[in-house]
Order: sequence, then C-alpha cells, then structure tokens
Amino acid sequence: MKFITTKLAFVVIAAVSILSGCTGTTFNKDKSCSTDYLLVPAISVSAALGACSAENSTNKH
Repeated sequence: MKFITTKLAFVVIAAVSILSGCTGTTFNKDKSCSTDYLLVPAISVSAALGACSAENSTNKH
C-alpha cells in the first residue's frame, strides 16, 4: 500500500511540474485583451469562445 501511495504522489508531482511549465498568456497587438492557456493557445477555452481576435494575437510567456 505504501508503494502505491508513493507512486501516486510521484505521478501527481510530475504532472503538476510538467503542466505548470506549459502555461502562458496571449495578448492582442494593442494589449487591450488577453487570454490565458494551459498547454497551447489553440486549445484555450477563452480563445475558443472568441475573447480576443485570433488574427491580432501574439504570444507572451
């Protein structure tokens, strides 16, 4: 049981470490609008809803 708990803790820590390094914010050219994303800007929920104009966006990490 202890081995399974240790293994699960390691997997959770590894997943959090990987995902925390894959976040960012996308701004439009005049910096009047921004959206946050988890892995890549293309699958951002706010971008999918059309929060900012996609053709005027630039990535800032």
